[in-house]
Amino acid sequence: MATSIAHFDDLLAQHDFLLVLYYRGHWCPFCTSHLKAFEALEPEITALNGKMLAVTSELEQHSEATRKSSGYTGEIIVDTENFLAKELKQREWLDVAISSRWGYEHGMAQPSLLAIKQNKEVLYSWAIVPSLMNLAGAKDRPVLTQVWANVEAQLQGKKASPVEVGTIGAGSVILEKLFG
Repeated sequence: MATSIAHFDDLLAQHDFLLVLYYRGHWCPFCTSHLKAFEALEPEITALNGKMLAVTSELEQHSEATRKSSGYTGEIIVDTENFLAKELKQREWLDVAISSRWGYEHGMAQPSLLAIKQNKEVLYSWAIVPSLMNLAGAKDRPVLTQVWANVEAQLQGKKASPVEVGTIGAGSVILEKLFG
């Protein structure tokens, strides 16, 4: 039960900060695209003693397909019962939406993003609210390079104006799928 929570807490204690990305599953092209962008941030994150962490409620047997389609090489916490999502909500750090979906016995965690420092200061928190307009939680995710620019500035104590964070629409994901 508490293994995902304990592991998360251990990782937070070992790193200056965590950048946590929830994704729906290997079958979601929007998730694949988001994980590709997430992976591209890895050198900058580790250079500042941070840890990237992907979390899913999808069965572990699909993790390899996720890695293959996205190129993501970092750690994946498989939390099929959504214990970690519930704990993060209880701590008021991140409110991950859980939706009913076939193949997800305890519900599917929707896309979300959390940047949190070791001292438990939340630097960024975003969670999709599934609706018809965002294809039930698939699209309109934050641009990760813009999120990272803001998080990095906070980590370095810069007082610069925050970078406005845009969203990724369906068109860019479709073009990436078609043309790489």
